[in-house]
Amino acid sequence: MSFSSSRQSENFAARVGRWSARHWKTAVFGWLAFVLIAFGAGKMVGIESLSTTDPGPGESGRVQQILNDEFEQPAKELVLVQSSTLTATGARFHATVKDVVRRLESQPNVTNVGSPLAPGNAGQVSSDRHSALVEFDIRGKSDDAKDKVKPILATVADAQRASPQSPISANWQTPQLPISRRNGESTPT
Repeated sequence: MSFSSSRQSENFAARVGRWSARHWKTAVFGWLAFVLIAFGAGKMVGIESLSTTDPGPGESGRVQQILNDEFEQPAKELVLVQSSTLTATGARFHATVKDVVRRLESQPNVTNVGSPLAPGNAGQVSSDRHSALVEFDIRGKSDDAKDKVKPILATVADAQRASPQSPISANWQTPQLPISRRNGESTPT
């Protein structure tokens, strides 16, 4: 077998590899140009993200669509009770959390209030014991939560004024509401 016949039988990858070794600067800068062009094209096209209630593809998407159409999906919300000096095991911290829970339960548009002090809710208290989450739902569909939030924020503000030693923040989890309403602010943006 002669040298010329072995060169002809080599595959395309071998020829490209040989060319890249001889023209390494052109190959490197060519790849960099390709990456930059691909990155730019990707930025121009953009991305489209699904919300938490948008159905995805396949069977799970069909199930999500049924849930969206047939069942109320309440807005899941959180109130953060936090103190730099008090801990979740102390009486004053307990009193603050119980006050927040009591005030939320008195709201007609609030349901499923989950106290961090209730058995089985230890995961709602931080590891340093200075923060606790009170979880709740806003009654009705999550799309309607924006219209019901003002009295709930006012309730959180009242709890904050009643317990100045424990800063209280309402942290909203729905895309329709502000990301965070801190220290009892009473109006959504």
